[in-house]
Amino acid sequence: MKKSISKPAMPRSESGEASVINTARLAPKPTSSLRLLNLQGERKAILHYFENTWGLTESLFSALTCEDAYYRRPYHKTRHPLIFYYAHPVTFYVNKLLVAGLIQEPVNKEFEVLFETGVDEMSWDDLHEGDQSIWPPLQQVIEYRETVYHLIRELIQTHPVFDKPISMDSPAWALVMGFEHERIHLETSSVLMRELPPELLKTPDNWPRILLRKEAQPHAHPVAGEHYPAANPMVSVPATSVRLGKPRAWPSFGWDNEYGEDKRQTAAFKASQRLISNGEFYEFVASGGYLDDRFWSEQGLGWRRFRNTRWPTFWVADGPVGSHRYRLRTTFSVEDMQWDWPAVVNYYEARAYCAWRSERDGVKTPYRLLQEKEHLAIRDPARQQAGEWTPDKPQLLNLDRVMVDEAELASPYEVNNNLHFGSESPVDRFAPNSLGFQDVFGNVWQWCEDTFHPLPGFRIHPYYVDFSTPCFDDQHQMMLGGSFISTGDEASIWARFHFRPHFFQHAGFRIVQSEENPEAEKERYETDALLNQYLLFHYGSEQENRDEVIAANVGHPSVPSFVNATVDLVTRFSSGFDKVLDLGCAVGAASFALSRSFAQVIGLDYSQSFIDAAKGMKKDGSRQYQRHESGRYYTTLNAVVAEDIDRQRTEFVRGDAADLHAPALTGLMQGFDAVLLSNLLCRLPNPEACLRQFVDDPALLKPGGILVLVSPNSWMPEYTAQEHYLDGETSADALTKIASILQGFERVHEGDLPFMIREHRRKYEYVVSQVSVWRKR
Repeated sequence: MKKSISKPAMPRSESGEASVINTARLAPKPTSSLRLLNLQGERKAILHYFENTWGLTESLFSALTCEDAYYRRPYHKTRHPLIFYYAHPVTFYVNKLLVAGLIQEPVNKEFEVLFETGVDEMSWDDLHEGDQSIWPPLQQVIEYRETVYHLIRELIQTHPVFDKPISMDSPAWALVMGFEHERIHLETSSVLMRELPPELLKTPDNWPRILLRKEAQPHAHPVAGEHYPAANPMVSVPATSVRLGKPRAWPSFGWDNEYGEDKRQTAAFKASQRLISNGEFYEFVASGGYLDDRFWSEQGLGWRRFRNTRWPTFWVADGPVGSHRYRLRTTFSVEDMQWDWPAVVNYYEARAYCAWRSERDGVKTPYRLLQEKEHLAIRDPARQQAGEWTPDKPQLLNLDRVMVDEAELASPYEVNNNLHFGSESPVDRFAPNSLGFQDVFGNVWQWCEDTFHPLPGFRIHPYYVDFSTPCFDDQHQMMLGGSFISTGDEASIWARFHFRPHFFQHAGFRIVQSEENPEAEKERYETDALLNQYLLFHYGSEQENRDEVIAANVGHPSVPSFVNATVDLVTRFSSGFDKVLDLGCAVGAASFALSRSFAQVIGLDYSQSFIDAAKGMKKDGSRQYQRHESGRYYTTLNAVVAEDIDRQRTEFVRGDAADLHAPALTGLMQGFDAVLLSNLLCRLPNPEACLRQFVDDPALLKPGGILVLVSPNSWMPEYTAQEHYLDGETSADALTKIASILQGFERVHEGDLPFMIREHRRKYEYVVSQVSVWRKR
């Protein structure tokens, strides 16, 4: 139980107002952010970046004018007060330095527990009414910050780990992780300040320029072409492919979700040239569309009704309801509405606008938000070359402009990020990129249709095991591009961030039209879940497949290793060992095991993700994956190919099991001693056509060769039309039907093979496959 720390009464001036707080002035309070730290730099660069990071936080928090501002709960009660966020990044430094072994003792163990974990509310009504007396006095937090500041400064100046470049395998990674974590909270804290009463704030003395219009702006009825751009044309983008994933050796810090590698195809689409402005969003509000239930998703409508919202949260009503007169709440103050700034809204509001706008414009193809791959497609094409970076191509670092000092840039810095300015900017302020889009990066984050997900090859970093994985839950929407206050890694081209759809950030959107359905991309993420399930099924040990605590209480059914059992069937009945086909190889464990006995193994599967995983296992010998525990919780495991296996004997190809004569398979599909069809037949559209290939083409299987059929016979119309089922009233009838197809083969073995597939720690699928072995005469 946490100890309650009493907080003294706030000092008051003679006027009765809380007195202004002077926080510790340690690192100089900068006017802007440094470029993203290059990890190949020297101690001096690391120290400067630390002081810049620390100073930005001090600069932001100097906006709070009294102690009440530190302890005031946000109006929505789904976040801690700002005193937490003033201390949290500091305790993060200490805790991660302890994990990395760079320091040996806590600084203040009580603080490092109290301020360790923030809040990720599950829903808009997940309110936190916790004991607010737990927060210590501000002066204690200031003193704690001073102590940790000097500790880190001395560490950078004296520890030998900083004598050489930093990589993700270095203990120094923990420190640069702290830098970027603090910069994340620089941004999130600024949003919490934007939600405070403005009388508790002032604009920091050295804050970057806020881009307010000099002339007074109307509070209602803005004029398109005068107060905001009249046109926001839809710009066409041809079908293309994009590459995702930050190279692991790229010399800047990255969060775990940035790494991995993926290639995605985008259909042709159109996207708005600019972000949707406040002026454009006003049309939605003033027309009554914002309050029209038809335009809201079920969850979005639930949020809107619960909060009783009638306009965006940072719009301030300046007249009676229905007059549609508004001013704008900026980070520190209330100003005239800036109609040409981007509308800052949550995901639900952005989706509702798309639905309303589709009806208003009468378009055949409705508007929606960007997908992640489409955001990559609207970037300057040259940025795709960044994925080709290697240490001998240092010039490619310049493609991530946040890594380059402005003085070194060949062209002006046309992006509102890295605190280049201290606020949003007009949506037409900066010139379009080479494809015709403005504000692809910076100004405000852009909500995406995608939920947060890992890239293939995702690995958790041991210094922060739960940064991303708890949010791979289909409940967090992706945001890309960064905002004006996104600095460091957040402002990088590799940044991939997320928030719950009802949550507010400095985030807006642009609209998209495409024939491609984002639901297809969501199916891809479901495929990722299936991939993880199969990696556990193929490579997981008996212990890894069960929950030890539950097993100790109620026991756990014991079944043989399915992979080992099927491989044993092949090796027991095959008379030749030159070449074997693993048809429906999935993620390849049986193929690797067969290579112990066969000189050449071909693994074929229809799933590209399975084949990519198998190829990765061949190349690297191992792969991390996620075992689902419950709900949003996962455990990282490592799939490993045994050291005694010669992985070079295997080859993995994508193909259709019923079309082994496809041109892409020319030269591969011949001369097999054995073929394994494992849990495949009842997932084929025409299983008979698959089997008949081995009857009709004498070159596929040698005389005396064997077919090993293992099938649970789970016939379903979504996979196989009923007229193609190879089933029967009894199991024997099913074998009779197979025998009628396999003319020229004799059945030499039949049996049953049980196995279990784990879905999560409390749910398993128990299956018994029918086994038959057929020898070619």
